[in-house]
Formats: sequence, structure tokens, C-alpha cells
Amino acid sequence: MTDSTFQIWSIVAMFVGPIVAVLITLWYQKRNDQLHIKYRLFITLMAKRKTNPPSQDWVDSLNTIDVVFADDPKVLMLWHEFYSLLNTPPPNPIAWEHKSIELLSAMALSLGYKGLQQVDIDKFYSPIAHGNQLEMSQNISAELLRVLQNTSHFIVKEKTGKPKSIKSKK
Repeated sequence: MTDSTFQIWSIVAMFVGPIVAVLITLWYQKRNDQLHIKYRLFITLMAKRKTNPPSQDWVDSLNTIDVVFADDPKVLMLWHEFYSLLNTPPPNPIAWEHKSIELLSAMALSLGYKGLQQVDIDKFYSPIAHGNQLEMSQNISAELLRVLQNTSHFIVKEKTGKPKSIKSKK
């Protein structure tokens, strides 16, 4: 190799090296960002998987699967099957739960969680107090609705102490 050829290659390396390094860094960052989004989606679906009624986070996460897992045909197929089940009357919670577990299992495999079994995904902890609170809230709402629907007017006392009737609009 001649001295001038070596100098040309040195100059080329000085310019190409940093450009290649930047391109590799950008590719790596994009890949990491996409992986982070997949993990976040999966964690949200796992955390909210048996919340009743379904949380808005869970619904929003389901609605992003087509975009986030666009590169995984198995996940997309299971999501589309689950979506069909969710939109087929009458509601079938048992079929929903089974398909949801299949979907989460496929996502786990896609993300490298090879040790996470469907049995593990099916486990879900919810304190009894949360169920009691939900039941009490539902009972209060139902009773309030019953009272409001069956009340034709309210009695309001003026500061002078005289009762005054206010008719409701029906």
C-alpha cells in the first residue's frame, strides 16, 4: 500500500467512522424505545388483567396492540381473536379470560419472558377490601338512583323555618 493510498483511507475513515457510529447509535436508541413501549404495554395489561370493571388504562393498552406489536404476527392474531370475542354478544367472560391469557402469554414470549407460564398469568391478587368497597359503592349508587327516580319533590326549609316545597321536573 502506498503512502497516498493510506492517507486516502485515513481521510475516508475519519469521515465515515463517526457517521457509522451515529447511525448505529440512532438505530440502537430506536430499537430500545420500541422495546420499552412493548414492555410498558405488557406490564399495563398484566397489572390490570382482571380488574373489574376494566380500567381505562387496560382498554387504552388493548387499543394500541396493533401498532406496538405490528412486527409480531402471533400477538396480532391472538389480539384480533380476543377483539372479536369482546365484540360478540352475548358477553362470554370465561372465553375472554382464556383468550386474554393466551394473548399475554404470546406477548411474554415475544418479550423474552420464557419462564412466565399461563398459570402464572392467571394468578391475580385483589384485596377483599377492594371488592367490599366496590360492592358498597354499587349499592350506594343503586339506592341513590332509586330514591331520585321515585322522588317527585324535595322539602327545603327557608331560614325563617317555614317549609317550602320544590317540585322536580319530570
